[in-house]
Amino acid sequence: MKQFNVYKSTMKYLTDKNLSLNAKGFLTIILFNDGIIGLDIQKYCTDNKETIKDALLELRINKYIKYDSESKKLIVAPVPYTEWDEDLR
Repeated sequence: MKQFNVYKSTMKYLTDKNLSLNAKGFLTIILFNDGIIGLDIQKYCTDNKETIKDALLELRINKYIKYDSESKKLIVAPVPYTEWDEDLR
């Protein structure tokens, strides 16, 4: 019989009542699939671009995604950026 290791997830976003299921799923895809580039996400789901944009907006409003103007990239974390450590800022 195969054995599995189970790790308890402490990802705050999973229990955040302000996030929709769509935003939680989108954030999960981003956090756990490093190889997916932003434009490729549509290939991995049945949602259209507008739905993806809505999820991004929802995550930005709830402070899970932050735009870094220096690197011109979105920074993502499983907790709101108001709770990030100084190392992540």
